[in-house]
Amino acid sequence: MSIVSFQFLVFALILVGIYFVVPKKWQWVVILIANTIFYAFSGVKYIVYILATAFATYWAAIRIENITLLGTKLVSAADNPELKKEVKSSILSMKKLICGIAIVFGMGIWVVLKYSNFFIDNLNSIARALNLEWQKEPVSWILPLGISFYTFHAVGYLVDVYRSKYKAERNFGKYFAFMAFFPHIIQGPFSRYDSLGKSILEPHSFSYDRLCTGCSRILWGVFKKLIIADKLGIAVTSIFADYINYSGTHVVFAIFGYCIRLYADFSGYMDIVSGLSHILGIELEENFRQPYFARSVDEFWRRWHITLGKWFKDYVFYPVSMGSAGQKLGKSARKKWGPKMGKLVPGYFALIFVWTATGLWHGANWTYLVWGYLNLAVIISSMQLADTYEKIKSKLHIKAESWYWQLFCIIRTFALVCLFRFFSAAADMKTALSMLKHTLLELHPGVIKDPLNLFVDMTKLEIGVVIVGMVLMIIVDILNENEKWEIAKNKCPMLVRNLIYTIFVFVIMLVAGGDNDLVGGFMYANF
Repeated sequence: MSIVSFQFLVFALILVGIYFVVPKKWQWVVILIANTIFYAFSGVKYIVYILATAFATYWAAIRIENITLLGTKLVSAADNPELKKEVKSSILSMKKLICGIAIVFGMGIWVVLKYSNFFIDNLNSIARALNLEWQKEPVSWILPLGISFYTFHAVGYLVDVYRSKYKAERNFGKYFAFMAFFPHIIQGPFSRYDSLGKSILEPHSFSYDRLCTGCSRILWGVFKKLIIADKLGIAVTSIFADYINYSGTHVVFAIFGYCIRLYADFSGYMDIVSGLSHILGIELEENFRQPYFARSVDEFWRRWHITLGKWFKDYVFYPVSMGSAGQKLGKSARKKWGPKMGKLVPGYFALIFVWTATGLWHGANWTYLVWGYLNLAVIISSMQLADTYEKIKSKLHIKAESWYWQLFCIIRTFALVCLFRFFSAAADMKTALSMLKHTLLELHPGVIKDPLNLFVDMTKLEIGVVIVGMVLMIIVDILNENEKWEIAKNKCPMLVRNLIYTIFVFVIMLVAGGDNDLVGGFMYANF
């Protein structure tokens, strides 16, 4: 069920109506039923996968909490320090075992379904290189809806209970209402049980103000998705599909358009689901903070898909950097290269795991791994050369806070992000390298004399609304960046606001759809 379909509109209206009619203590049950119905639309048979992951992590969390409580009693009853230490060690080992088994089970389903063909293809390539006759046919499994997201939600919940961050949920229905919450199951955001879970279980009264603000955000999200992302996607897809017959300038435009399209598509989705959740009184964590205004690649990833970055930071970066292997590397680096490297090396070590996981999470393809490692290389280089950069800026009398330097950093970062997208946007490494080569050798900058020709296969009406839409999106992001968007909205007379909303509705109705439209699929849902 696409969230930009009429079907979803009816689904959302019925949900909101029932949600505020039933007794407040049963509102979470309405969410649970809505989750199940929404998920069933993707294929009833796939519910078994999400239920298996949910049951495993639900059971493991309760077992871990019970063992923790038992351990506390046994430690209190122990009559000497050695016995206390032995009991603590035994309890910790049991908790680790249960947590590990549940994580391997849940992540194992995800890995097998998503990465089997990746491993098979690589094994086949190795066998061919060694002149071995062994070859295996690829499997034809279809990924269940949102498996990358609900698996990470479940693992995060289990690890948090293991760390005693909060208590395990004893009611499976309530836990499943959180884990399978339909607004965040397709593309996120990655949510934590102690925030979103509590919000789902709390009673909520109807609010007209929430209805208005939620609907306005939904409308803005639909506009970004259907008008900017989908229409711009027509030109981007056409150029990518036949890039060899277009100039390098067209490819540069397509990469630029791909980045804008991805942002409008992904952030548009977040606006829609956050707006609907807001109407219900359930608040989702923000996933974007004007990422294309970032001054560095590292900052870009603190602004783009924020909750994914936080997930990797909490459950990959810190455990690896603060673990025994990371600390040993830090001590060794301190002895060889001094205290600075002693602090940086554990972080570098952890970042390798983070970006390997980030690349593979986005797709079972070497292109995503290379894309991840390019980000990693730039981030580590920036960290390592930070002092050198400061010395150079000082010698050149460059003030970091000056507008021209800030603008340069923004353009530089955006250019790097676009460059990396050559790999994440391509079907394979051969295509990515071929596109890069074609871009450099066949640039033909004279093409930009008639920039409208870059919008391949698009009508003049579509080009016009896309350009206006991008300008509006930039203005909104500038106001948000300067924390003036809410002020501007509140100062805008209601009559003018309603007129703008009406125009948006008419533009969506007039322009959205069409034979070569891409409506129905969200780009990040593929990850």
